[in-house]
Amino acid sequence: MPTFTANVPEKTEHRGFDLRRTPSDKPIKGLITSDNIIGCNTHWWGGRTVPCEDENCEACSKNTPSRWHVYLSVLEAGTRDHFLFECTGKAAWPFVEWYATHGTLRGVMMYAHRPKRRRNAKVEIILKPNDTRGVILPKGPDLPRAMAVIWQLPGSAIRIDKTVADIPHVTTDRLILEAQRINKADGNGKPRTRKKVKT
Repeated sequence: MPTFTANVPEKTEHRGFDLRRTPSDKPIKGLITSDNIIGCNTHWWGGRTVPCEDENCEACSKNTPSRWHVYLSVLEAGTRDHFLFECTGKAAWPFVEWYATHGTLRGVMMYAHRPKRRRNAKVEIILKPNDTRGVILPKGPDLPRAMAVIWQLPGSAIRIDKTVADIPHVTTDRLILEAQRINKADGNGKPRTRKKVKT
């Protein structure tokens, strides 16, 4: 039997993961739950960040610049929120160096902040070893699939190639995307239009 109540919970459980970038005013601190990073070229297209689709990419055809973005999963200290963290490839070198030395990122304490405290200021990432004895770390998500959900891509369009330096190289299948894409521009497959504001 269902239990009904007039009280709405402050936070509901969901299977998806929130995506976070380093804010200007508050650092991000937490334990990494993924074994390694994944990354791909992205475009600012249709008012949001989307993955570059390599061959026949619509954003590339319009000469929209691309940037390499990196993703990994983090359990936030204090709140224990499990989320996906995004940063540029340039900011991600501490992850690359740590993985090359230790063979995993899982259980490492991550501290990300913007020293100049501006929205687009450079992100600094500091990694520290952490004693995880007595700490139950949740299993890290399947990062490519989690990003496919965030980007509203059909899961069947994601290919993962682990042949390059043991790091997953994620690409998209253009034909499947054309046939099944949920979100081409603004979630409805329609180009974004600016709303007129009456003054």
